[in-house]
Amino acid sequence: MTEFLLLAGTALAGWLIVTVTVPFLERFCRRRNLLDQPSPRKIHTRATPRLTGISLFVALWGTVVLFSIIFPQYFTEVRIHAAIILIGAALTLLLGIIDDLRPLSAAMKLSVQLCVGGLLWLQGLGFAQLWIPFVGGIDLGLLSLPVTLVWFLALVNSVNLIDGLDGLATATSGMALLPLIWVSLTLALTPIWVAAAGLFGALVAFWRFNRPPARVFMGDCGSLSLGYFFAVVALLAPIKRFTALAFFVPLIAMLLPLAESLLSIGRRSLARSNPMGADMGHLHHRLMARGWSANRVVIVYAVVTAIFGMFCVAFRYGNRRLLALVLGFFVLLLGAALGIILRRELPSQVTGKTAGKGSGG
Repeated sequence: MTEFLLLAGTALAGWLIVTVTVPFLERFCRRRNLLDQPSPRKIHTRATPRLTGISLFVALWGTVVLFSIIFPQYFTEVRIHAAIILIGAALTLLLGIIDDLRPLSAAMKLSVQLCVGGLLWLQGLGFAQLWIPFVGGIDLGLLSLPVTLVWFLALVNSVNLIDGLDGLATATSGMALLPLIWVSLTLALTPIWVAAAGLFGALVAFWRFNRPPARVFMGDCGSLSLGYFFAVVALLAPIKRFTALAFFVPLIAMLLPLAESLLSIGRRSLARSNPMGADMGHLHHRLMARGWSANRVVIVYAVVTAIFGMFCVAFRYGNRRLLALVLGFFVLLLGAALGIILRRELPSQVTGKTAGKGSGG
């Protein structure tokens, strides 16, 4: 009963914080003209506030701090890392705010993110072992730092790279949180499910403002904060009871954004363009170029993420080797389906465009 009340309380707190703060931030952005202006290279057609993702940061870490004070017995295992996690979250938020106000170079953003990941690793939040399906744990030794940094960079940017369409990052992240809440709850990983529940409540509230057509955008400050949370959850996995499953839940639940990130970087690298730049070649852009509506794209992303989430829950109870094979088959099936849908090349005027910052989400 206590766990249910704590779960409901954190979700409600996250919902209330966003419900109250988003209108305030929206008015502030409009008064200060902190708006994402429409252009031929962007999807939206009206000037839209872009800093309201700050509300997600406040909801997430505000609920965590509040409930860790009220129920300190549930947070003993992570208390030693609390300060560095909050410092990293604040630096990530600041990076996003600066990038929203004055776009930074990819090198500058990656440098700051590497510093944040390095700080987390120095404080013991890193991978000493890498668990590989059908093989087991492999000691990383000197590779611990680079593996930790690669993982951190991949997840911290995963939400940002799909945040190009109204409501897409909100819906996808929200669906990814549900299996994380369930699995961490059944494993008694209270700090994780408390934080995830607070963030889920925040995203439910944020959806009302961000669904197509969006009143507000979360901006880089919001999308990077979401990615940071998923990255930190996995970095907590090696601590005591934070098992390998706690590592794989964010990996599987966020598989679609991660795949989108890897494909985008690979595509840009092959085209000899900035791997961290923006363009109109993302999957959601290509689906819309096929005539899909924004709502349809968001629903498909949410459904696919929900299916990956069901795999996360199944891994908690079922035969993990068999489930890994089924998951691999599903990924291949999904790739084949997308290949059929996108079998024709996009017109050059679409693929050649460079997307402006904040072109959605």
